[in-house]
Amino acid sequence: MLSREDNELLTRVGPGTPMGDLLRRFWFPILIADELPVPDCDPMRVRVLGEYFVAWRNTAGVLGLLDARCPHRGADLSQGMSQENGIYCPRCLWKFDVDGNILDLPMEPVDSPLWKVKAPAFKVTEYGGMIWAYLGPQDDVPDLPEFEYTRVDGDQRHVSRFLVECNYMQGVEGGLDASRVAALEKAGSMDKAEILDNEPSHTVEAKSTDYGLLIGTALDADGNVNPELQVTHWLMPFYTTAPADADGILEGVAWVPIDDESTMAFAVTYNPKRKLSKKVLDDIRLGKRVHPQLTEGTLRRSRNRENGFQERKRADGTFVPFADRFRTSFEMAIACQESMGTIVDRSQETLGPNDGAVEGARKILMTAAVDLMEGTIPVIIHKGEAYRVRSYTGETQRGTKFDEDENVRDGINAKV
Repeated sequence: MLSREDNELLTRVGPGTPMGDLLRRFWFPILIADELPVPDCDPMRVRVLGEYFVAWRNTAGVLGLLDARCPHRGADLSQGMSQENGIYCPRCLWKFDVDGNILDLPMEPVDSPLWKVKAPAFKVTEYGGMIWAYLGPQDDVPDLPEFEYTRVDGDQRHVSRFLVECNYMQGVEGGLDASRVAALEKAGSMDKAEILDNEPSHTVEAKSTDYGLLIGTALDADGNVNPELQVTHWLMPFYTTAPADADGILEGVAWVPIDDESTMAFAVTYNPKRKLSKKVLDDIRLGKRVHPQLTEGTLRRSRNRENGFQERKRADGTFVPFADRFRTSFEMAIACQESMGTIVDRSQETLGPNDGAVEGARKILMTAAVDLMEGTIPVIIHKGEAYRVRSYTGETQRGTKFDEDENVRDGINAKV
């Protein structure tokens, strides 16, 4: 459990908070690249870490990211228009370039001191099918995290985003729980309902790494049979990976805080060797992987807290168990996290031996936030190559530590 004070430290992400300052030291996705498809398309309003921004492409196709408040009187720049390499404020028609410089001041003289005004501008780039932002000190830009999916061709990956109606850390913990349940499903040939009713004996170990945690979930085996092993990752500050499947398809999620009480999840499915098959794309469309089905025209999942995660009763009036309302353990885990409320009181929880990954991620984040307050910048922000890892599935030698198994070491190294 955490004290109430530590829970506040972990969950509050707005400007000036210790965790908010830490998260701003990392690059993270804010949009899917196709949402800003062409030069001078409609700007997009983005809320992240409790603040509003405007993202846009100028006439030359260059991305810009500005504070959404016009520095004149605070009108929302995302309601303006991108034209002739600038974005216009909808109220005063002041025009700004991607660096926040004023290009035009209607009805102001050429010697007006207002020409010196700037809109706060932030680093932004297109990377791996998404648009990424860096909101920290603009004179100390970190490395982009070199995830394997960012280096494959576009037809080898699928990216999506959707709303998670709780704090980002509950999203992270849901990702870790989903990975554990999925590992048990794969290793034990069980479905999620069977696991919930009679969870098989297993062991979860979490090992500290440069990037966060290496997590091994082993299904206990009898006799001389080697345990089945699933290896996943938590990568700073809020990335999780799903277990690798038998066809070599890999997946991961970024749990990006919108504010203290809501999260934008960016989900990725990719094949490091070839383009995604029709079957995988059909599974994605049907919500069978890490891309839940959404209410049409929104980013909200069709199974959400408001509708009780959908079907509670069958046509014959019998009750539908919670696990049976979902197509994947991933979506079920998100629903469990949302059911706790927007910010769960972790002083009331009781953790078990297999919650080491959850405990480890919390500790690493809180320690890093406190260290940053004292002037120590996380080393990982300048080690983008450390993110070149992938999940692994296979046997592990009985009596061998999973992180020392040569097959595991080779299996988790990204090849692209």
